[in-house]
Amino acid sequence: MQTTPHSTPLRRVRHALSAVLTAVLTACLLSLAGGSPAQAAPGDGSVSDPDIGYVGRWDVGSGTAAVPGWTGAYLQTAFTGTTVKVRARDAVNLYASIDGGPDVFHAGVRGTVNLTPTPLSAGTHTLRISYRSGDTVFQGLVLDAGARTVSPDTPSGLVEFVGDSITAGALTDRLALDSYAWKTGERLGMRHTQIARAGYCLVARSGCTGLSTQFFKTASTGSQDWDFSRYRADAVVVNLGTNDIGHGVSGTAFQSAYTKFLGDLRATYPDAHLFAVQTLKKRYVTETRAAVSARANAGDARVHYVDTTGWLTDGADYEDGNGHPNEAGHTKFANRLAPVIGARLGSTATVKSAEAAAPGRPGDPNIKFVGRWDTRSSSTAYTPYWAGAYYRVGFTGRTVQLKQRGTIDFWARIDDGPVKFYDDVRGTVNLTPSPLSAGTHTLQVNYQVVAGSYRGDAVFQGLFLDSGATTFAPPAPGRLIEFVGDSITVGTTTSQNARTAYGWLIGERLGAEHTQVAQGGACLVAAADGCVGLEQQFTRLNPNAATPDWDFSRYRADAVVINLGTNDVGHGVSSTQFQAAYSSLLRKVRAAYPQAWIFALETFRGRYVPQTEAAVRAAVDGGDSRVSFVDTTGWLGSGDLTDSVHPNDQGHRVIADRLAPVIAARIGT
Repeated sequence: MQTTPHSTPLRRVRHALSAVLTAVLTACLLSLAGGSPAQAAPGDGSVSDPDIGYVGRWDVGSGTAAVPGWTGAYLQTAFTGTTVKVRARDAVNLYASIDGGPDVFHAGVRGTVNLTPTPLSAGTHTLRISYRSGDTVFQGLVLDAGARTVSPDTPSGLVEFVGDSITAGALTDRLALDSYAWKTGERLGMRHTQIARAGYCLVARSGCTGLSTQFFKTASTGSQDWDFSRYRADAVVVNLGTNDIGHGVSGTAFQSAYTKFLGDLRATYPDAHLFAVQTLKKRYVTETRAAVSARANAGDARVHYVDTTGWLTDGADYEDGNGHPNEAGHTKFANRLAPVIGARLGSTATVKSAEAAAPGRPGDPNIKFVGRWDTRSSSTAYTPYWAGAYYRVGFTGRTVQLKQRGTIDFWARIDDGPVKFYDDVRGTVNLTPSPLSAGTHTLQVNYQVVAGSYRGDAVFQGLFLDSGATTFAPPAPGRLIEFVGDSITVGTTTSQNARTAYGWLIGERLGAEHTQVAQGGACLVAAADGCVGLEQQFTRLNPNAATPDWDFSRYRADAVVINLGTNDVGHGVSSTQFQAAYSSLLRKVRAAYPQAWIFALETFRGRYVPQTEAAVRAAVDGGDSRVSFVDTTGWLGSGDLTDSVHPNDQGHRVIADRLAPVIAARIGT
């Protein structure tokens, strides 16, 4: 049948009326049935759950997936019950912090990810999730039956950081979480966002994205405008200009763009304090100052220039020669910037005490704690739990004293001088009874262990320096080797315990940081008679506690040496059990250190050799090409042992002589 010119419009009207009637009827039926349109119920853990707070620029428009558009975005909530899981669409790397604890790294996870492999105590808990890389899509939480989310107690203030790779935390271990922006927000006790991306400029030029325009978008790429009614910043910190110079942006063009950008920020956030930060490489300093002055002359009293001269030390505080701070550098940056912002915001921000970060105090970023130290339980007392942990620091002045809580034995070495043993000391211990020459010095301290347990009160409470003296970060090795084992790896029966063990010797010889995740008497397999099993405890902060887990983002090992099996025979561990546990440990080490070379040593008494070799072969056959079995047959003679099991000083040197080249051949020196 031929249609008339009016038939198509009439059909559209009828279709529209039909759609309206259908919608009304559906709503009525839902109302009668006690239902509701597709919206989240408070407490259900879905993407639209109003008890989940999204900090930063998130696209939540689909209702079933929340996608962060810029680095450093995070979500937070509280929940009841004893477990919590997060739904991931595809493989992703994320950090999760529960009850204010460390941000635990979950690498390459997908599907429903259990964030509480060890169930929590009953009650209400807090959760924060931030994404690192991969398919950064949040699809909701899974809680216990009968549990629900609870609106979290979140700060009212928000500080926004605008910048490039430096603000994004590029080259640090945890990226955004290690950046000065994240650290400053945390110190201020405020919510924080990072509108930053590596390589970005202020001015769009020759392929470089200009944040003077991209700042106003939902994501770091794309053209969708951000809805600024979603949040209001109390402070905006701008750190731009480092990259513009490489794209031919003139001083005049930069100043003009900066002045306009500050004006646009003021229009966006009428009451916010704006901070224009001098770039660490001192680029466009005059132009940045001029832009701030122009805004001030126009009557804007809430725009401030921040002079960063002297905040960081060349070399010590940087990852590279291109101006990227290392984690310690970002911490120093935050320690200087937070009080500047806090002084302007007043009651909006509560700057956390900098006492813990003062020179020589436990939180001083210039003190490098190597090994597994508990730096989270207390800001004034740091505790090591495994053998061979130590700390290094540089300092100025002529004297240094160590503050100890209780009686302890330790070794200290100043500069390249002899190692001095301090026996049963406590309180304030003078490490320089004869004052040093004026200038800069270095200090290294490690505590004595006996059978894997620290002898005495191994708690670091800080250093006392001369009046006017300060600390600095000494040059740090670029590699780290972790040694996993029992009393042999601890260095039991040697003259200086961990210091004269093969692990310490190899680390020093190869110019690498070194850790000894070892305990006297330890087994590979946790035995029913109480033998500590390192297959389980390898992932722990404390060898003698089931919780907490160690935060593997704190350091990354380039090599891991496993020397286990000597003790398992005496605890009834079967060959089958041993091989299965060894394979499990290899998988855990690989998950913790995706790029490390793993060395599985034949025990010096030749125990469980076929099972160790079989576990290594299984790992290699499974696609892990960076695992090696090390045959130690004939390495030690009777003159190298204190008893029938433990090497003496000479024996550990012999092991180091044989093993160091094996490791160096794989990871370099």
